[in-house]
Amino acid sequence: MGLELFNKHSRPQLFRQLSNENFDLLIIGGGITGASIFRDACLRGMRVALIESHDFAAGTSGRSSKLIHGGLRYLLNLDFRLVWEACHERDLHVRLNKRLVRPIPFLIPFYRHRGDSILKWRLGMRIYEMMSGLKSCRHYRFLAPEATLSMAPGIRSDGLIGGVRYYEASVSDNRLTMETIKDGVRNGGIALNHAVVTELIKENNRVRGAVFTNKFGGDKHYVKSRAVINATGVWADQTRKLADPGAANIVRLSKGTHLVFASDDIPLTVSTAFFSPIDNRPLFLIKRDSCFLFGTTDEWVTGSPDIPVPSQADVMYLLDSLRRFMPRCHLDAQIIQFVYSGFRALPVKDNKDVESSLATRENYIEVSPSGLITVVGGKLSTARTIAERVLGKVIDATGHSAGWAPCRTRELPIGGPPEEIPEEPVLPETHRPAGSPFQSGQCPSLTKYFQALHKRYGLDAVNICADIRQSYLEQNSNQGTRLMWPEVEYLCRNEMVCTPEDLMERRFGFLSWSVGKRLAMLKRMKPILRAELILSAEEFEEEYRKYCQHLKHFHTLPEPGPPDK
Repeated sequence: MGLELFNKHSRPQLFRQLSNENFDLLIIGGGITGASIFRDACLRGMRVALIESHDFAAGTSGRSSKLIHGGLRYLLNLDFRLVWEACHERDLHVRLNKRLVRPIPFLIPFYRHRGDSILKWRLGMRIYEMMSGLKSCRHYRFLAPEATLSMAPGIRSDGLIGGVRYYEASVSDNRLTMETIKDGVRNGGIALNHAVVTELIKENNRVRGAVFTNKFGGDKHYVKSRAVINATGVWADQTRKLADPGAANIVRLSKGTHLVFASDDIPLTVSTAFFSPIDNRPLFLIKRDSCFLFGTTDEWVTGSPDIPVPSQADVMYLLDSLRRFMPRCHLDAQIIQFVYSGFRALPVKDNKDVESSLATRENYIEVSPSGLITVVGGKLSTARTIAERVLGKVIDATGHSAGWAPCRTRELPIGGPPEEIPEEPVLPETHRPAGSPFQSGQCPSLTKYFQALHKRYGLDAVNICADIRQSYLEQNSNQGTRLMWPEVEYLCRNEMVCTPEDLMERRFGFLSWSVGKRLAMLKRMKPILRAELILSAEEFEEEYRKYCQHLKHFHTLPEPGPPDK
């Protein structure tokens, strides 16, 4: 396929390819699990198609805590195998995918009234370090109360007996998912979003493909394959029932809500993990570029697996927990920049009678009598190894592996060999003619922007930046928006952006952008988006209205309910 066809303009051609070819593998679901299976299979030389009903990473994978972490909380639950695997995968990501996954320090403060024991924490951190074998990050360090307060001046000081600084890794979940899919596309795979599977094709009672509907136009298409993988996460049971209407549910839904604050409103110098003073639930304050991400709630829910709406109870629980942890700070709902909720798809197996926060994050793989392979559970951190195991099931189920290479994802970084990705982005001389803002450090803010582009897009940032240079020279005014136009063009032409929501929420995915800023930026991008997405003035206004409704429904603080009587 290639990225030159990975755009809205090329969808009719891709529909024809899907219907005219026979594939080795069809993956339904474009979250991080489906994306990882897609990339792994393409790198092995399989002919692979991926279909996503909404947009890539629109569900669980784009609504996480944005961490690749070993899971210290799971060690407390004695889930040793998961912790070992997650720690090693974190190490691998930090080594191979350093532009996407970066180590960040974490602080855990200890309190006498919680019954924290420095001795027990020393033992726990030693076990955690031994299980991780982490070479890419620094080791943990225990801190005195004074040093702990210097890193987190806003936290509760009474009863503080010290803390520990250790390292996890930060990631943009949207970008990781997209870059993983793009790697599969570069290696011959076909990936489509906004394509809803409505029927599974069976031959001799074996699932051999799917019928799907294009959301833009309602036209139906089909794709045939040797094997079909159901990686739809929270929608896994609905997809399973297309093959077997009487199949028992294997998924439980757990809801998590996050709040986003501006960095200036949270007096911390480092990401901090603590236990809620309300119910002892583990919570994270994660320091990102210009904001803090705070979460998460964790509770079993029933009902529709569609994207959940943040509830007033969720928001107040998080805010009250934070107020009690940082009692000297002025923290109220008015300073919340953004809010989002997501579902975790956890296997019913082993999770029937436990609290959601104690439920295992292990994955579960099912091969149905009709050959449909379903995977549920897992974490952002362990998606690569889950993909490797799922493809082992594909080989077992099809009895075919001739011509397919072994798994290569342990050695190959996402986006290409590491030697092709410079540690520090340097704009080539050909892109720095006289008068260029990148010459002789004339414009540090643009150089910083280029460095951010490099982290997001790798070597493709060089071409984007050449266009940005031209925009800068042509029009210095309104450069904050105009300079982003080449980036918007790149995303629309190489990352299958089909709607403004796709662009704003999952290709940009800037957590620090408030609801108001998102809408203002979208308005300013109207000319370039109309051209790239083939929208009339009326169609753009309709898309703008839909995006307003999306933000109001899913990302704005809920209205307070009536007072208790």
